[in-house]
Amino acid sequence: MKIIACILIFTVFAAGGLKAQAQDVRFRSRAEIDSLLNPPLLQNAETILRFDETVQSVGTLTEDDEPVVRKFVCTNMGSQAVELVRVQTTCSCMTAGYAKGVIPSGGQREITLTYFPKNHPGTVDSNAFVYLSLSPETPVARLTLIGNVIPGADEWGRYPYFMGKLRLKQKQLTLEVEESEVVTGRILCANSGEKPLRLSALMIPEFADFHTEPEVIHPGSEADLVISIRKSMLPANRKASLTFPVVVEGVDGRPSDRTLKITVKTVSSDNLNKE
Repeated sequence: MKIIACILIFTVFAAGGLKAQAQDVRFRSRAEIDSLLNPPLLQNAETILRFDETVQSVGTLTEDDEPVVRKFVCTNMGSQAVELVRVQTTCSCMTAGYAKGVIPSGGQREITLTYFPKNHPGTVDSNAFVYLSLSPETPVARLTLIGNVIPGADEWGRYPYFMGKLRLKQKQLTLEVEESEVVTGRILCANSGEKPLRLSALMIPEFADFHTEPEVIHPGSEADLVISIRKSMLPANRKASLTFPVVVEGVDGRPSDRTLKITVKTVSSDNLNKE
């Protein structure tokens, strides 16, 4: 069975100047977003810090393989000492190991990148950016791992929860109600069985809606469980946080095994009871 996947992953940087810039990324153009995720290098960077190589291959891996480590060695090409302040990876599939601090003129430093193939099938093209104290906002080097990861023995391993033949990324969902009339959340799922699934919800409150996209989940295919909340129909005397169950119909299992936990949080509203 082949999984038809289309997953968009957006990584918000967690350190340094990129974090501050990424906080308002939704107001930026596509070109500006690209520059945040793949920033240009410092001018004449190789005359400051030169790497023996900046691209290495991890080869072809399976999701069941152990993490792969690649080492990158750099040399301070300048006449003055430089200070390594951070190495920023752009994917949760990769981590960087390095020693912060001063690199003397002519001195070398080793940076290790570790790639984790588990739950990351597909093409490997992951970057890490190296920053020095002389230019904390602009990287001096881009280190890249390339390769390919094929699905492991358990092709459904990336879906840790299940309801019969329905596999899910999660069984809980939190929705934040602000100004929008309708707030929608999604849970990625897949049909691991041999028959199409057509799902519905049991005992869902009147202010909520449940459906799947697509409506029919064919064998080996992915889909979204879509939960929508209509703000105007929420109880007037509700608390700031409201939790309710959704029992999924159309799959095998006890009701307790087929239950999603949905939490609705009110971010800003008037006259709500405090918890």
